[in-house]
Amino acid sequence: MSARPSRIAAVLKICAYSLALCVALAAVAFVASNRAPSWWVDPVVLADCAQSESTGRELEQQLAATISKIRPAGESWAIRIRDEDINAWIAARLPQWKEHDPLLAWPVAGAATQIRFNEQSATIAIAMEGRVWSGSCAITVVPGAIAIVPEAGAIGLLPIPGGAALALRWLEGEGAKTLRLPRTFNLGDGRQVEVLHIDLHQGTIEIECATH
Repeated sequence: MSARPSRIAAVLKICAYSLALCVALAAVAFVASNRAPSWWVDPVVLADCAQSESTGRELEQQLAATISKIRPAGESWAIRIRDEDINAWIAARLPQWKEHDPLLAWPVAGAATQIRFNEQSATIAIAMEGRVWSGSCAITVVPGAIAIVPEAGAIGLLPIPGGAALALRWLEGEGAKTLRLPRTFNLGDGRQVEVLHIDLHQGTIEIECATH
């Protein structure tokens, strides 16, 4: 008769351990989801920094001068941009641009955005609802378009399998697997710039183009 209570006690013990493990994992997940990536900068600090304003203006001037420069037709050229300069521009200059062009507004109202480059991918992170949500993507130039393919996602430091793909479907509709952007754009003087190749490096993106 004593064997039965022993089995019940063993089952209860397993259940208690399992419950404790679930609670511990939930606590770890909660803490991880509330912590920002190490590279994330407080958006308020970034926006209020005088250096962000000057860095953003310098980036605008650099892009304008490089893109509009007169070159032999078809000659390739490249520009390298640091992610920290893009983030400074987003924080300090984009709000001013949005005042003149509402189309530049981010789809999620009030969400702060930052970007990070490494050798394999670009990571876009947005802060909303007290957490930093991020998604990584590969960027390649394919015939007729720039292809952005979603990869990993995360809430804070908590990995979310398929998170970036879910974000793409939210933006582009159910079934979307790749975001395709035009690889050519027109200049005001009638010339056309074609993106030939994109390379990602730690902290920078290098874009090779040709002007026609």
